[in-house]
Amino acid sequence: MTIVAGVDFGTLSVRVSIVDTNRGRLGSGVSEYPLQRKREDPDFATQRHCDHMSALCSATRKALESAGVSGDQIAAIAVDTTGSSVVPVGEGLVPLDDYYLWVRSPGLA
Repeated sequence: MTIVAGVDFGTLSVRVSIVDTNRGRLGSGVSEYPLQRKREDPDFATQRHCDHMSALCSATRKALESAGVSGDQIAAIAVDTTGSSVVPVGEGLVPLDDYYLWVRSPGLA
């Protein structure tokens, strides 16, 4: 029996599933994070690293509780993202600014 946490970051939320190799999915949790927009620039869309990490912690706690397992039972973490944002990082891989998302305004070809 090996327990893995599967993490999926999307545009507005992160989802965490706790999966056992023998029993399948044991539980899951979801936590949302905000999208920053500017009314005067419809193409502006950013997110904050601290919001992503806070949501990851929240979703993970919910998933562990739902699964009825403790964090020390997790053998591995698998991470997936649906985005393609470039995030410049500095020392210690700390993001230098917010994440800029690729957004296309409605009506543009």
